[in-house]
Amino acid sequence: VITVAMEKALLQHFICRKLEISYAIQKPFPFFEGLRDKSFITEKMYKESLEACTNLVPVSRVVYNTLTQLEKTFNLSLLLTLFSQINLREYPNLTEIFGSFRSGNVIAWILLALEGLLC
Repeated sequence: VITVAMEKALLQHFICRKLEISYAIQKPFPFFEGLRDKSFITEKMYKESLEACTNLVPVSRVVYNTLTQLEKTFNLSLLLTLFSQINLREYPNLTEIFGSFRSGNVIAWILLALEGLLC
């Protein structure tokens, strides 16, 4: 069972690492597709994000804005999507950030357990 305190701690860590996450995502694909496919962002938000990237808004800025929106509905499945095997492969700089969520605490075990439960 995940307590409210644990989820709040994860959210705070997410907020603290949001800028680093944004800079780790250096290209739009497959980041935005994963968020759309898992219904974290709407089709409209997906198209607006890609359009912003096409209009030369830096990808890191678009990602940061998206992550800021996702803070409002934060849950553990967002972290699982963010740190999916595909994203870790496509964005190697996410690996170190992912490690900060997993390192030596109870929350790490929760994330590891959930990895097997969610697609």
